[in-house]
Amino acid sequence: MRIILIPGLGYDDRIFHNLDLAGFEIEYLNWIEPLKNEHIHEYSQRLFATAKSSSQKTILIGHSLGGVVSQEIASAHPIEKIILVSSITSRKELPFTFKIVKPLQLDLFFTKGICTKSIKFWGKSHGFNAETTQLFKSMIGKQTNSYLQWAFRALSSWTAPKIPTTTKIIRIHGTNDKTLPYKLISKPDLIIKKGSHICVINEADKISEFIKNTL
Repeated sequence: MRIILIPGLGYDDRIFHNLDLAGFEIEYLNWIEPLKNEHIHEYSQRLFATAKSSSQKTILIGHSLGGVVSQEIASAHPIEKIILVSSITSRKELPFTFKIVKPLQLDLFFTKGICTKSIKFWGKSHGFNAETTQLFKSMIGKQTNSYLQWAFRALSSWTAPKIPTTTKIIRIHGTNDKTLPYKLISKPDLIIKKGSHICVINEADKISEFIKNTL
């Protein structure tokens, strides 16, 4: 069994580094540059094509947008399980603030410069402390503005694909998630009390134990 981890929008594999998944074959898929006007489904297949070939059963762990991409991958490839961390499974779970991004072209304002400078205003309420703020700035600083804007736009217009019933979806979500609010999320399997959108960092021990028991 292999586990492939896909980070959230603007993040990289470091968001998973606090997880303890010893004993499993682990691979991270970091973001690649999108093609012009590329649909998230085609993008997800290109991203998955960068993974190592394997005959083992595959588990996808996706944080936020990585969870969305995981579902797109599972719609076209045999995936044993998807573990969604701070992510969504339908458009109903997407907050209104995201749904208006594409119609109002708000993605044009979503740049790494604005993100890194503005975190001092919204970071604390979203679960960031001094250490995770620096990590966030480092991760998002590696991304291109074209990727960030494409990803923000893609998430805002996403509709869930059809996934085979043989692929089990397992959900982990924090009750204090300000990005993808808990109140919109349908039946999480693990509820992280007071967990933020980055609970995969701040509550890694609890999440690691749950994942190991689930697998």
